Amino acid sequence: MTDDPARGLRIVGAPGGPRMGKKQQRFNKLVMEAARLKKAVRAWSQALPEIHRGIAEHERLRGEYRAAVGEVVRILDRGYPHRSLTKRERRILRELLCDMVREALEEGGGDEELKEIYNRHTQGDFDAEVADDDAAQARIMRAVLEQQFGLDFGGADLRSVDELQQATLSQIDELRREAERQEQEAAERRARRKKSSREAAAEVRREADRAQVGKALQEVYRKLAIALHPDREPDPEERARKTLLMQQLNAAYEAKDLLQLLELQLRFEQLDEAQISTLADERLDRYNKLLAEQVAQLKEELAGIEMPWRMQLELPPTGKLSPARVRAQLEEDLRNVAGMIARTRREREELADPRKLKAWLQEMLAAQARRSRELLARL
Repeated sequence: MTDDPARGLRIVGAPGGPRMGKKQQRFNKLVMEAARLKKAVRAWSQALPEIHRGIAEHERLRGEYRAAVGEVVRILDRGYPHRSLTKRERRILRELLCDMVREALEEGGGDEELKEIYNRHTQGDFDAEVADDDAAQARIMRAVLEQQFGLDFGGADLRSVDELQQATLSQIDELRREAERQEQEAAERRARRKKSSREAAAEVRREADRAQVGKALQEVYRKLAIALHPDREPDPEERARKTLLMQQLNAAYEAKDLLQLLELQLRFEQLDEAQISTLADERLDRYNKLLAEQVAQLKEELAGIEMPWRMQLELPPTGKLSPARVRAQLEEDLRNVAGMIARTRREREELADPRKLKAWLQEMLAAQARRSRELLARL
């Protein structure tokens, strides 16, 4: 048996014979697309546990990094009044110290000691500044949501991004309910309206077509169920194997997974390449409808899996994205955070020495002066 069961399901034209028809070509295309999408969904399902473990490790390291930054802040605060430091050195030390506090508390940390250090050096209020920044960001986001997406928050006093998010979700939910209500009313009006003879005939054809498509799925399922049902199997090992296969079969039928059912037929020699290549047009029509539905469902499922990672990596909503790419980015992030922790811990050890602290501040001042000269040179 081939490693790619879907390969055996392709229709192959006879050498020197007529070209395949559109229905046969569509069947081949849908089979390959469904197989590709199933493989992609399966790859994500297998990769997600490892990815989530990596994210948990990343969060742990970020917490470790913030704690290390907090320790450096405390060392700098203790070194700030040292008599060897000049006013310029204290100025840049104060700037660096406050930047580090913001970094250590950037994700809502509640270290009151760090906040007190920040407030003392800035003569301000850390919590109030964070609240002001949050309110400013909420105002910008609110304007975008109202102008570009047509949402209307009226006179609601939304002072934070969290409040805006809740209001947005509530409004979207209300819009969804209103759309459903309108659709239901429209459906009721259509039901009350007397159908023309042409509309009635079309509805009958659609219902008959749906029934035939469902019948085609049932035929494949029943043929496999007769062969795989474990109840009449005397051998215990074979009965256990068929029990698992029957579970797969039932799951595939429940999900309307025609590709899986056809693959099982191929696997148990109920179907071969010659039979696939000579499927009647009527049966091909039914198979193509089922496969098209399956492809649409798989695309939706894959998009739902990928979207959070596209947002995190700032990628467009379309285009190829693989678990390997997410893992590679995560591994790079883990290396970067580990490097940041190592550097911060080295600084923590060095900056406890007032002489090394002074030398470090002089390097910072020199770097600041170089950047200023380079900026002036470009003007």
